[in-house]
Amino acid sequence: MSENEDIPQFPILRGESVSESGEFSGTIRLVCTKEDLHREWAADDIIVLDSELETFFSENPKALADLFNTVRVVIAEFGESLGNFATTATENMAIGVVGVKDATHVLEDGMHVRLEATENQCDIFFID
Repeated sequence: MSENEDIPQFPILRGESVSESGEFSGTIRLVCTKEDLHREWAADDIIVLDSELETFFSENPKALADLFNTVRVVIAEFGESLGNFATTATENMAIGVVGVKDATHVLEDGMHVRLEATENQCDIFFID
């Protein structure tokens, strides 16, 4: 075993997986205002939505659908297991994670992470 394999891997964050299960590695992109949504997304971008955007997305479901149609993973500080966020993620066969407290404070824009979404849980791990 290599030295890295001997070190236990603990998640830096945990949330509730509300759609597709699977593993994904990519780059964190923080979205704290609705203006942050107006950009091009890379194939490996993992979008992290600030809790301040909950009202915006509930009033603009098309914006949420457009986001899930473009990226593979969206992590939100808000949301519930049965709701528009979960439905939209499932319809787009994307990984949707809700209830990740302080995600926009713990994660940094450009950070590389790996996540494992299984059943109702998602663990987020930092990648060197």
